[in-house]
Amino acid sequence: MAKMDRCPICNVAVKPENLIRHLNDIHPRHPDRPGLIEKLKEEPGRTQRPRAGRPIRIRRWQIALVAIIVLGGLGAIYVPPLLAGTPALPCIRQEGGLVYHWHTDLTISSGAASVPIPAGIGISTFCLEPLHTHDTTGRIHIETDTARLYSIGDFFRVWGKSFGSPTAMHVNGTAVTPSPSVILYDVPETIHLQYDSFS
Repeated sequence: MAKMDRCPICNVAVKPENLIRHLNDIHPRHPDRPGLIEKLKEEPGRTQRPRAGRPIRIRRWQIALVAIIVLGGLGAIYVPPLLAGTPALPCIRQEGGLVYHWHTDLTISSGAASVPIPAGIGISTFCLEPLHTHDTTGRIHIETDTARLYSIGDFFRVWGKSFGSPTAMHVNGTAVTPSPSVILYDVPETIHLQYDSFS
């Protein structure tokens, strides 16, 4: 049988390591309690050593899972912009508002054939460039948050095509010298480019 001590106040049998707790719980207002507790604390074996908790065991699969989650998150943030390539013009920051939002209609002929202008030029998952198309109508959207003008040459840069050497250029039906520096203005502006061969 385990060794038992007697409470000096009530003479109840108590385990040695529980005697201090007994005095605190059963006799909290007894005048001798503080002195008795001080004496008992000096005696070895009166206070229980705190039990060590179960050690945390980290398994290899847990480390691998955390690594996959972290790398997946970083990949989702950093890889798509790298795959999209560098935009020709700085992306629009919508929070500052637009300085202007204009439209110019562009048509291109190559020989006797009409050249389709694709939808989604200047639009990627993470970037909307100031010059872009939403559909195949040839309407160029000019949305900018900086005070500057854009040219037809800028649109060709965004499109990834060379302006090249058109044989004719008409702005609002008027023939002008073909130049990539022709500024894009708001509708009813129309620009028509004629090429012998456009690729």
